[in-house]
Amino acid sequence: MTKKPIELSDLPPEMMRLLVEKCDFLTRRRLRASSSLMYQVVNSTKLYIPLVKMTLWNGEVVVELRVDSNQDDYILHFEKNETGGTRILSDFREDVLIENSDPVDEAVDWFRQMCLQKNVTIGLFYLETYADSKKLTEKLGGVLGKSEIRLKIKSIHCVGAKSIDLMWKVMDCCDKSLLKKMKVNTAIEDNIFELFGKQDEIVKNLEKIEIECLCNVSDEDVLSLNASVISLKSENFTVDLVNKLIEKFTNRREDGSAFCIKNSQKRNLNLEMIPPGFKETNSTNEYKEYRNQHIHTNHPTVYLRVSDDRVRLQIGDTKIANFWIEYESDSETSDDSDSTPDWDMGYDAYEDDFDQNYDDYENAFDQDYDYFDDDFFWD
Repeated sequence: MTKKPIELSDLPPEMMRLLVEKCDFLTRRRLRASSSLMYQVVNSTKLYIPLVKMTLWNGEVVVELRVDSNQDDYILHFEKNETGGTRILSDFREDVLIENSDPVDEAVDWFRQMCLQKNVTIGLFYLETYADSKKLTEKLGGVLGKSEIRLKIKSIHCVGAKSIDLMWKVMDCCDKSLLKKMKVNTAIEDNIFELFGKQDEIVKNLEKIEIECLCNVSDEDVLSLNASVISLKSENFTVDLVNKLIEKFTNRREDGSAFCIKNSQKRNLNLEMIPPGFKETNSTNEYKEYRNQHIHTNHPTVYLRVSDDRVRLQIGDTKIANFWIEYESDSETSDDSDSTPDWDMGYDAYEDDFDQNYDDYENAFDQDYDYFDDDFFWD
């Protein structure tokens, strides 16, 4: 008697989920559409997406998912067609036309289906807009706010001043216990970014913060941050703030922690006195370097560089900090400079940061997949 072949649906749910975990993103999508059973199985199988990008420009919304560096990105373009509907373009299927629809609505709905699911976690959510983002902010914020499911993101990167409101809306509606890192670049260096006033509790409890544009923030607000890596630029930072940050980070002495405080007005941040416990190790016409080292202990060394307009501190030798590092050809080395961090080396000396190639986001953000691990600043 011929045995009946075992169908996929005959397997226990646990085994089906194990098989789904091995499938690529497109295969998961096809399986989910094949039957109500597989829809439930796929939706209950954890999916980690290292990078999701949402870009708005010229009335077009582009949504990009990077699930595996060994495969092409999953990219969809949502644009208005000639009849007033939406055309969806992608490399993996023919164009789709949806009449009587809006590209923003369709893009947000697709994002909801792909990413706003209990089983989905996003490593980095990258937002970039070059047009009025009010409609996108309202639509995405409305969908996220009404959902019983909290958007799971571990890091957020905002590019462009018109993306800021969208970023705050996403942060308000996400799983706040999971979000640990933020980066902001308004593209226009002189734009003023308000770090506090929107989501203060979230900001205070982030682990890593990098604001590349001018930031309106008080000394007290900076000192209230719990982040282990901080990079800020302001017109008002003072020597008093610098001394307090040095004391705070040195006392905590967390390996891999770092800060860069830059005064955009080039106000003199040179310290009048060497901080307690530090000794000068290297100096040029542009900066002075100090070190706080506990001999015969396992405590990481604290490295400090001070120049007219900025102060940088790094704890340990993990080189996870990457703060506006310039190549300085006139660097002079001291006798013990071999053990000093390579401040003078270009960006290539560092493992990664947000601005480098997104191919590295396959290893993003948690221990199963932690891009901000010990090897990275914007790990």
